[in-house]
Amino acid sequence: MFKFPQNLACLAVTLLFLDASANAIPKFHYARDVGKQLFPRLETNYVDCSAPDKARLKTGFADAAALGNIAFDMDQSSTAFTHYLRSEDASKAKSLWSMVAANNDPTNAPYTFSVRCAKKDDTSCKGGASLAITDAQPEDGAHAREMKICPLFFTADQTKNDLDSKKYDGDKRGSWCQKGQHFKDFETAGHTLLHEMTHLDSLAKAAGLPSRGEGGDASHGTDDVDGFGDDYVSAARGLLDAWVNHRDDLAEGALQPFQNAENIAAAATGEYIFVLNTDASPSLCCPRDMFR
Repeated sequence: MFKFPQNLACLAVTLLFLDASANAIPKFHYARDVGKQLFPRLETNYVDCSAPDKARLKTGFADAAALGNIAFDMDQSSTAFTHYLRSEDASKAKSLWSMVAANNDPTNAPYTFSVRCAKKDDTSCKGGASLAITDAQPEDGAHAREMKICPLFFTADQTKNDLDSKKYDGDKRGSWCQKGQHFKDFETAGHTLLHEMTHLDSLAKAAGLPSRGEGGDASHGTDDVDGFGDDYVSAARGLLDAWVNHRDDLAEGALQPFQNAENIAAAATGEYIFVLNTDASPSLCCPRDMFR
């Protein structure tokens, strides 16, 4: 993953805005390299997406909304919360989850963005290694920022499942509750899309997050933390540990857990698995394993 210093996210202007932003510092959020509107959105918000890909994304955005709704009611004593967030992060995290869910009304959403399906030869998808790229620059006039969905999104293990792809069917092969699973076994397309949505300046600004960076690098959106390894889930836990146990070692203005996209997304996915077990007891889902 390409890194900028001081935990500034790796962003870049999307192809749609390259000409208009030729003199600006490029800002791209590269969503989780491999090895590393919610509910139906307005049809015009999807660009260059085939009918099957659009249907897949609509389900993913609906799942992101479901994750946000469940996470909003999360108790701070929940393991899903304590593995990724501090009590100081709670209000900002809840605001982010609320804003993700608030995009369920495409006619009156509190922020806007467009979705573009990238071509196979799109070089901004890092040679096929990225799932998605989100432009986190503040909106420029009437131009909504863009979330680019890379081809890998439609084939990768991290995004192959939706929330209803498996059942809560006890310790059976193919069940969400199968024993021995770890966090990545519970990831869904909605998890990645929630992660990506929090990068949007417009969403995070509506959620009340402070702006980070200066000049052309300033954005309210969440970041992707640097310095804790390439595994995004482990990095999220490492960031939390640094704030809880090694705060004096952190640089001034260091990224806080509520400002890291994966801390927000992972807590939401963990809480969903804990509480929305409509077909089985929550005890069947091996919560201790999923946080390893």
